[in-house]
Amino acid sequence: MLSVTLTSPAQTRRFARALAVLVAPPALITVEGDLGTGKTTLIRELLRARGVRGAVASPSFTIAQSYRGRGGERLHHLDLYRLSAGAETELFAWDDYLGGGALTFVEWPAAGREALPPADVRLVLEHRTRTTRDARLWASPEFEKRLAAGAAQAGVAVERAAGEQATGAGHDAAAAGRPIAGSGAAERGAVDGAAGREAP
Repeated sequence: MLSVTLTSPAQTRRFARALAVLVAPPALITVEGDLGTGKTTLIRELLRARGVRGAVASPSFTIAQSYRGRGGERLHHLDLYRLSAGAETELFAWDDYLGGGALTFVEWPAAGREALPPADVRLVLEHRTRTTRDARLWASPEFEKRLAAGAAQAGVAVERAAGEQATGAGHDAAAAGRPIAGSGAAERGAVDGAAGREAP
């Protein structure tokens, strides 16, 4: 688990850019947190860092928004805040947004916990003060190590970086110097074994 402190929206954007360098499709990145913790700000910067140009709208009412990034990369941003449990969740077109060589970013993933696969990167944002946020991230240990280095280089305070056992695929990708977020789901032990579960 990687823990960082984000002291301003500008630091949130710098952290997002450091994260964007490392994620590789296909991958699922879930972002949890209360209202106003900066989830949309972070994902918007991730999308821009992956090559999206023009306006990046929040999908709060549309639930899903798709983009093309650098080199035609497929990018999806889902906001499940208004997705109701039951039939609405079952009828949602999950297959249109998961896998298939895309990067998928999901806010409020708990609403889709029955349909979403385990996340490759799980990020939880929490209020510390009116302007400061704590961010905790779970991914492969090698990914966390490289993100800690990138975040520190960007001027983001890294408080703790303690990786868990990595998958073989993650280690292979890291050794080759490639982005590794899409090589396997984040370890579940530290997060109660469920992708998309909201932080306690």
